[in-house]
Amino acid sequence: MNMNLPTVNVSAQNQNIVRGQRNNKIKRFAVIASFLSPALILYGVFMLYPMADAVRYSLFDWNGASPTMNFVGIENYARLATDTLFFRALGNNLLWVVLSLTLMVIPTLVLAVLISKVKRGKTFFRAAFYLPSVLSLAVVGVLWSKIYDPTMGPINIFLRAVGFDFMARNWLGEQMFVIPALVIASTWAFYGLYMILFLAGLQSIEPQMYEAADIDGAGPIRKFWYITVPSLRNTMNVVISMVIIHALKGFALIWIMTQGGPFYMSEVVSTLVYKTAFSMNQVSYATAQSVVLGIIIIIFTIGFNYYRERTE
Repeated sequence: MNMNLPTVNVSAQNQNIVRGQRNNKIKRFAVIASFLSPALILYGVFMLYPMADAVRYSLFDWNGASPTMNFVGIENYARLATDTLFFRALGNNLLWVVLSLTLMVIPTLVLAVLISKVKRGKTFFRAAFYLPSVLSLAVVGVLWSKIYDPTMGPINIFLRAVGFDFMARNWLGEQMFVIPALVIASTWAFYGLYMILFLAGLQSIEPQMYEAADIDGAGPIRKFWYITVPSLRNTMNVVISMVIIHALKGFALIWIMTQGGPFYMSEVVSTLVYKTAFSMNQVSYATAQSVVLGIIIIIFTIGFNYYRERTE
C-alpha cells in the first residue's frame, strides 16, 4: 500500500493541473467575451439581423405595405437573371469602379507626394485639398450640377469663351459623358480623404531610403516608382478596397444629380433598388437585387484581400 501512495498523489496533482488550466481558459474566455459582447450585440442587431432578414424578404412576393407575404422561393432571383435593366445597372457600377480606380489611386498618391514635399504652407494645402471631404454629398451634388449646367455652367461658358463651342455639351444628358462626369464629381468629393491616408503612409517611409537613392543618382520618377509605391503597398490596398466598395454601393450623388437618368444611362444597382422598392412597390424584388449586390461586394472584398495576402 505504501508503494501505491505516490502514484495516487501524482494522479491527483495532474487532475488539479488540468482543472486549473480549464478554469483559466474559462476565465480568459469570460474576460474576452465581456469586452467583445457589446460590439457583437450591436453588430448582430444592426448588421447581421437586417442582412438575414433581407434574404428572408427576397424569398417572398411583398409590396411593402400588405399585411400578408406570399412565399415564392427563388422566383425573384430567377427573374433577376433575365432582367436586362439590372445588368445594365451592374455594368454601370463596374464602369464606375474602373474610372474611380483610374482617377483616384495614382493621381491622389502623386498629389500627396507633392504636398509632402512643400516646404511652406503645407498645412494650408492639406486643409484646402481636404475641404471637399467635409461637405455632404447633397451639397456636392448640387454644386456639380451647377458646374455641368449646359447653359450657365462654368465649363461650357469657358469652352465657348475660348472658341471651343463644339466641345460644350449637356454633360449629364449624354450617354458617353454622364458616367465620367459623375465619377469626376465623386472623385472631387473623396480624394481629400484618400490623400490624408497616403500622407500618413508617406510619413512612415525611412528618409535614408531616399538618401541612398540620391547617392545612386536615382531621379524623382525612379524614387517614386521603386521606393514610394512599394512602401505604400498596405495603404494602397486600403484605398483600393475603399474605392471599390464606394463605387459599388454609391447612391446619394447619382440620385441627386441624375436619379439614374437620362434613360437609365447612369443607373446603378443602388438607384435601381430604390426605384424598384419605392416607385414600383416591389420590395421583395428590390431586396433580391440588393442581396445580389451585397454578395458581389463581399466576393470583391474577399478576392482582393486574398490576392493581397498572396502577393505580400
